[in-house]
Amino acid sequence: MPTYGKLDSFDESEDWTQYVERMEHYFNANEIDEEDQKRDIFLSVCGKNTYKLIRDLLAPAKPGTKSLADLTKLVKDHRDPVPSEIILRFKFNSRTRHSDESVRTFIAALRSLTEHCNYGDTLNAMLRDRLVVGIKSDRIQRRLLAEPNLTFEKALEIATAMETAEKNAQDIQASGTNGTFQKQINKVSKSYTRNNSGNSKQGDCYRCGGNHLAAECRFKDAKCHSCKKKGHIAKKCRNKSANGNLSENHREFKSRFKPRAHFMEQDESSESENEVYSVFHFGNKSNEAYKVQINVNECEIAMEIDTGASVSIMSEDTYKEYKSKFRIEPTSAKLRTYMGEQIPVIGRAIVNVNYKKESAKLPLLIVKRKGPNLLGRDWLNKLQLDWKDIFSVVGSDNQSSDLNVILEANKEVFKDELGTVKGMKAKIYVDESAVPKYFKARPLPYALKDKVEMELERLEKEGQIQQVEFSDWAAPIVPVVKENGSIRICGDYKVTVNAVSKLDNYPIPKTEDLYATLGGGQEYTKLDLNQAYQQIELDEDSKRYVTINTHKGLFRYNRLPYGVASSPGIFQRTLENVVQGIANVLVRVDDILITGKTREEHLNTLSEVLSRFKRIGIRLKKQKCVFMAEEVVYLGFKINKHGIYPVESKVEAIDKAPSPTNVTELKAYLGMLNYYNRFLANLSHLLKPLHVLLQKDTKWSWEKEQEKAFIESKQLLKSASVLVHFDPKKKLILACDASPYGLGAVLSHKMDDGSDKPIAYTSRTLTSAEKNYSVLEKESLAIIFGIKKFHQYLYGHPVTIITDHKPLIGLFREDKPIPTMAASRIQRWALTLAAYEYTIVYKEGSLNGNADGLSRLPLKTNIEKTPTPGDTILLMEHLATTPVDAKQIQKWTRKDTILSMVLRYILNGWPSKCPSEDIRPYYSRKNELCSQDGCILWGGRVIIPQPGREAMLNELHQGHPGITRMKSLARSYIWWPGMDNDLELTVVNCYSCQENRKLPAEAPLHPWEYPSHPWSRIHIDFAGPFMNKSFLIMVDAYSKWIDIHVMNSTTSEATIAKLQQTFATHGLCDLIISDNGAAFTSKEFADYVKSNGIEHRTSAPWHPASNGCAERAVQSFKEGMKKIKEGTIQEKLNRFLFNYRITPQTTTGLAPSELLMKRKLKSRLDLVFPNIEKRVQERQQKQKHYHDKKSVNRQINVGQGVFARNFAIGSKIKWIPGEVIKQSGPLSFHIKLQDGRVIRRHIDHIRVRNFDCTNNENEEKCDNDSDLFEPEITIPISTPETEQPQIEKPSNMTEQMEPRYPKRIRKEPSHLKDFVLK
Repeated sequence: MPTYGKLDSFDESEDWTQYVERMEHYFNANEIDEEDQKRDIFLSVCGKNTYKLIRDLLAPAKPGTKSLADLTKLVKDHRDPVPSEIILRFKFNSRTRHSDESVRTFIAALRSLTEHCNYGDTLNAMLRDRLVVGIKSDRIQRRLLAEPNLTFEKALEIATAMETAEKNAQDIQASGTNGTFQKQINKVSKSYTRNNSGNSKQGDCYRCGGNHLAAECRFKDAKCHSCKKKGHIAKKCRNKSANGNLSENHREFKSRFKPRAHFMEQDESSESENEVYSVFHFGNKSNEAYKVQINVNECEIAMEIDTGASVSIMSEDTYKEYKSKFRIEPTSAKLRTYMGEQIPVIGRAIVNVNYKKESAKLPLLIVKRKGPNLLGRDWLNKLQLDWKDIFSVVGSDNQSSDLNVILEANKEVFKDELGTVKGMKAKIYVDESAVPKYFKARPLPYALKDKVEMELERLEKEGQIQQVEFSDWAAPIVPVVKENGSIRICGDYKVTVNAVSKLDNYPIPKTEDLYATLGGGQEYTKLDLNQAYQQIELDEDSKRYVTINTHKGLFRYNRLPYGVASSPGIFQRTLENVVQGIANVLVRVDDILITGKTREEHLNTLSEVLSRFKRIGIRLKKQKCVFMAEEVVYLGFKINKHGIYPVESKVEAIDKAPSPTNVTELKAYLGMLNYYNRFLANLSHLLKPLHVLLQKDTKWSWEKEQEKAFIESKQLLKSASVLVHFDPKKKLILACDASPYGLGAVLSHKMDDGSDKPIAYTSRTLTSAEKNYSVLEKESLAIIFGIKKFHQYLYGHPVTIITDHKPLIGLFREDKPIPTMAASRIQRWALTLAAYEYTIVYKEGSLNGNADGLSRLPLKTNIEKTPTPGDTILLMEHLATTPVDAKQIQKWTRKDTILSMVLRYILNGWPSKCPSEDIRPYYSRKNELCSQDGCILWGGRVIIPQPGREAMLNELHQGHPGITRMKSLARSYIWWPGMDNDLELTVVNCYSCQENRKLPAEAPLHPWEYPSHPWSRIHIDFAGPFMNKSFLIMVDAYSKWIDIHVMNSTTSEATIAKLQQTFATHGLCDLIISDNGAAFTSKEFADYVKSNGIEHRTSAPWHPASNGCAERAVQSFKEGMKKIKEGTIQEKLNRFLFNYRITPQTTTGLAPSELLMKRKLKSRLDLVFPNIEKRVQERQQKQKHYHDKKSVNRQINVGQGVFARNFAIGSKIKWIPGEVIKQSGPLSFHIKLQDGRVIRRHIDHIRVRNFDCTNNENEEKCDNDSDLFEPEITIPISTPETEQPQIEKPSNMTEQMEPRYPKRIRKEPSHLKDFVLK
């Protein structure tokens, strides 16, 4: 059967509904009716991207198990979810005709927008109204409005006719103009003359006036600024007026985009003349501004370049944001516009300016106006700006118009807000057998508590977190202070979810895919997401795994947080699903790179990506995006339109390494060479001049011979025999090391033979501040330096970090929590590492030669200042307000014998053993100590030398806060050995504190001895007034039995009377326990107990727990009485006592009644137990009832003649006569036979005899009846009428006994009949 048509794979640019309709037509044309066949055809031709999408959406189900309708609906719901009718109607009513759009194209677009608007019968009317309103042509619009009874069909006909007529007229005019050009082909026009190597040619292109054909003009797709139409530029526009002036539209365009720079001048009293310069008009947004990011006083500030401004200016808004970073001074400078308007100047500041590798101290004016910051000529003269980078920076308003159109159409993507990815949520997979891990909140310094609370409130308000009451998972937080003083909260997930979660190992793009995607591109765009991970929401089941524990309670993240090990894979999967099917786009974890073979293709791809981001809710950070760059550096390669080249920065640390200046540096460099010795041929011969300098008694002399060997050996380290390219399939190794003045790191691959081959080298010198770091901090900094430098290689890949400093294993180990008392920068670095999948291992320094050599010969850097951690700044600022400031602590530390030694150990390294007992408190904390400005810090706490401790104790004791609060406050700021003991002594020796302190802690519990028998010791107490009555409560300590009496009076006399009433029932007791109430301490009560031989003890005053048994009884009594709602007080009391006495007591396990009375009290609950006797009687009566239905009630009396059943074996007589002599049971009788024997028979075996049978000859003796010998016959029988005589057994009864079984008849066997037997 022939096949009609062709069904190609689905193109992402095509509408899905349209594709499904084409597929249905294909099936109809080829008469394909079976649903399974349709489904299989669709799955085989839909394309790999579409099939993968279906498979992912259906997982774990397979596409082959679903129908075609289900599959197409699944894709449609994913790609084109049903939009909001309100939004679509808004879009329809906002749609206007574009300048290059025909009327019919405009109508087609309108009809497309009405698909889900549900206009129904009003559709034509709505199309008519939109056509008239949105036609964007005054001439056509007037004509349509003038038409009476206008319908949609008529409006479309009129608009189309007028548009065609206008186009035809333009073609006629263009034809006449071209004729004129042909006639003047040899005439040189001054207006269109171009000098080209001295030759002048006339322009013949009607689009731009250039010397080429119109079909080849590069402006054929350009948009005219005058008439807004495509195909020419403004200077060749035919819509200009005859006098050469621009059209009205062009004048409007010029007025909208006119320069907004105004001339202003600066008046200085010290200057003899005014300097005039142009600056931005404050308060408005510039349309033509070049921007650059400048680091001013450690703040990244965006500044607009203004070559007309003589000075650089900062706006008031920017100054307020970074106010703490600037110290301004008064100035006499005056700024005014050319119109005479004066701009107020707040002040002048001398600032540290850093731009790339340049730095300088420059003046800056702060003005009291809103607007951008200006970079004037004074700064331009001092800084060499990278103009190529500036031209490619996003935000530059001189970008091409087509790029601006795309960015403007998708400006929602660049909103400064947190995006939310729609249609998908992240899921964290945790092993089902994993035990939940809960960590308590870490203590926070008081200086940070308010800031942390503010950040928690902000996150909760934005919906990023929500507070919960309970959680079986909880991670502690690590607050990081930013440079502007704000707080960033991070969860330490290393010890909770990361330890048990299954990593989302979504495949990261291979290097080959990278080159295949980006190679051949003309320009490159890099997109940067705003708070990337947090744009993805978590599903409900995963939220519990990312709960954080703070001093304000538990909070649960609603979005994917930073620090979760699965985040890179989840993020990669999500972004790839978003851009799936778009060519020339590469997503690699946190980078989105776009290119194109042509500029048009690049812009189309960019437009599609931004449109998807807009639709799905992703937000980008515009300041960090780069558009249309000429080249991009990625994974060690530079990629541009000419090809792919290795970058020099990979080996820059080797290539530009300085020559060794001493033996130590030379040994380190030779150690690196020896590390790669197996890959370097003839190394020993090459290094001979260098080894000479290592010989003993050889004077250091670096000559040309050594320099030559040094350079040649560096070339070997850069050669292909040593270096390898990055391969995602091989294991990554990052070796790091630090020296007193430099950092070094080598990224390597673990080869199949077990050797390490480097991918890239890096090194740098330490800044002046970093040189004062402790050895621990320098080694940590080396790791962070390597991690950040090789981020593109390491992110999303497992890496092994090698260090020669063993304490770092404990600090940064991947399965260990971030240490609470570590220095703030150590905690911040540990959080940085948490984003990577790493394992840290220790290697001896002698085996870590590759990194050690780089750290000894580092590249020089221009980093002038290292930022101080924010919490350290807060700590130092706080110390400035105390009696002891940082300068005094620095001075005392330097003079203190112990602390000066500790400071030296921090900077130069600790010995392997503790040198003395005085150093031991510091030695045990050596991995947590650091120095700052000559002060020693333990974590976030300053160590106070001896001279300043008393002043700090007095400062902490201001207000007499108590020991606990003093310790909490002190632990937020300061420490010294034995500080807690000193704080306690300060409070103990303070008279005011001791005079007003609270009760001490409770003494250990001393229970009463358990009595040996009931009613030995009783506890008594009064309860009330309660329910307007008083009650006397007595409790037996042995059984917990309670007696309660209602008291009208609580006097001794009334109390004794109630005791007598109780003793009358239970007897006297041995011991009475009571409190010190008047009724129990009176003389009458004492005489009463003494006269009855009862011992009386009272509890300690104001300590009711000593009589706890009675107090607990009072509490139980009150609770029970409140719960009983009905009855009088006495009825309630009786009901409570009864229920209490039969209930097992929690202490004894038995009911009080059982222990006191040795029995259970019967209650209504006993009725639930079954009565066996009654049940048996009922069953018997039931049996009797059924039996008696067929029975006859017969009466047998004693002395009556009867016939008894004969059970003798072999007897033919069934009944024998006799006389009843006794009734042995309700239905059993003893019968005396005529021969004197006595037998026993049931009434069923007895018949009444009405005649005398004395001479009956047929009577047969029942010799074999066993009933003759029953023992009952010897029992005397008495009846109500007469006494029956005792019947004796015959003496010969034993002799008459015969066996009950029948006698056997002996018979000879038949086979012996012929024999004579003896």
